[in-house]
Amino acid sequence: MITVLCNDKALKGFRKEHGISFLIDLGNKKYLFDTGTTDVALENARKLGIDLNTIDSVIISHGHYDHLGGLAGFLRLIGKRKVYIGKGALNRKFSGEKSASPKESYNEYLALGAEFETIEKNTKISDGIFVISAAPFVTNERPQKKYKHINIDRKETDEFNDELTLLIIRESKGTVVTGCSHRGITNILAEAFRHCEIENVLGGLHLLHKDVQELNMICDKLEEFGVSNYFIGHCTGDKAIRIMKERLSANFKEIMSGDIISL
Repeated sequence: MITVLCNDKALKGFRKEHGISFLIDLGNKKYLFDTGTTDVALENARKLGIDLNTIDSVIISHGHYDHLGGLAGFLRLIGKRKVYIGKGALNRKFSGEKSASPKESYNEYLALGAEFETIEKNTKISDGIFVISAAPFVTNERPQKKYKHINIDRKETDEFNDELTLLIIRESKGTVVTGCSHRGITNILAEAFRHCEIENVLGGLHLLHKDVQELNMICDKLEEFGVSNYFIGHCTGDKAIRIMKERLSANFKEIMSGDIISL
């Protein structure tokens, strides 16, 4: 079961913000995937009556504020937890000239109880639970060039080598959970399909900047993959969602804060 704690759109009675956060309850393990921007995910969890102290660990998809910004609030509440991040996730990041990083520093997160485990390659973190690290570029999708980061002491284009994607495998079928898919959802799925057949995709696809021609090319590739169900929100964009609904034969749901998804 996956609960949408935070998203850009919300069910009535729940808060929304630009950000994403999921509570992934697999019965024997509970993972927090991304944390939103502020305390919205925390407040929505309280409304749903969720005991956040049962979270085993946290997975951060990448180092932008709308995925990492809520981590400090969670740590203040639940205390010491393992936090999986990609290498470079806590580098200073930019969208154009504006900062795209959270306000907290690495040392501040440590003081709040974060036990960081840096992931630099595809990693099994539990039975049937894998983290895909920086899905290889095998299609034409690439990150937007407006995104930059500080690498050592130089500001350069961010290829999002810190991007992590969660892959949940149950009975030989997979569910892919994304934050923003900056490295491209077609690249992510190509990598995920190397491990198993993918039945579900959940998260943000970062297609809001794509034109109609680009979106149709991406839909052509997605249709080839043959994923059964898409649960999409955050940075995907209304135009992309409309075209995907029209083009894809898969079941398609636009997610909202407060949604509970049974897989």
